[in-house]
Amino acid sequence: MTQVSYQVDQSLLLELKKCTNTIHTSRTHFHNELSIGLIEQGCCQTIINQKSFALNAGTLLIIPAKSTHRCQPQDVGNWKFRMLYVHHAWFSKFTFDQFRDGRIYSDLPSSTFHEFIDEFKRLEQNFSHRKVETHALDDLVNMMDFQENNAASTHLTQSVPQDIQDMKHFIKKNCLKKLLLDELADHVGVDKYQLIRRFYRYMGLTPQKYLINLRINKAKKMLQNGLPIADVAVTSGFYDQSHFSKYFKAYTGVTPMHYIQ
Repeated sequence: MTQVSYQVDQSLLLELKKCTNTIHTSRTHFHNELSIGLIEQGCCQTIINQKSFALNAGTLLIIPAKSTHRCQPQDVGNWKFRMLYVHHAWFSKFTFDQFRDGRIYSDLPSSTFHEFIDEFKRLEQNFSHRKVETHALDDLVNMMDFQENNAASTHLTQSVPQDIQDMKHFIKKNCLKKLLLDELADHVGVDKYQLIRRFYRYMGLTPQKYLINLRINKAKKMLQNGLPIADVAVTSGFYDQSHFSKYFKAYTGVTPMHYIQ
């Protein structure tokens, strides 16, 4: 079975994604939330913050919020993973802060890895039950704490120069407007071609693709809040519904209609 599916809890602060024998996108992209992933089947080459990692089944992966990444499975027909996106509002209730800069725990013991899968399934089955969901998150964090203290891990920190930070802030501030590359170049005071090269060097994608990603992330939240697809398309900065649907599927692996079902 080939499938990409999403599930959002009632608070809109947690989202679960499952991919089986397919990938949701081959593009370099980022999420606003902390991403906690489990590779259940297959292996892949993953680039996170411009660093490359070879990952296998049995890996627990924690990607920092807003970190650019791309995953390429070795064999898409033998690939399965789950991802939990955690909004920063949960950080005050649980000790997610210590994982803010990301982690990779490779080749976990089978019994440990299946405990993580069980917690993901528990969350999936109880998204409408806040008390059970909270207990499941608490257990998940405790399990992650145990791995932090008892297993080898790779940290995923990245140092981004101030001018790149300024570019990102300017793009985010104007992401719903018609933003021209010349405007961004004028804002930071560099030639636009130099700007593209420098931004790509640190972010792994061009300013234009960073802008589109920001719009897609905003569109997801609008859809989760029940706004009509046509309204979301225009409000999030796309020309029309067709233009929006094309990019939404390119970044999420599903159409907007599929996403809200």
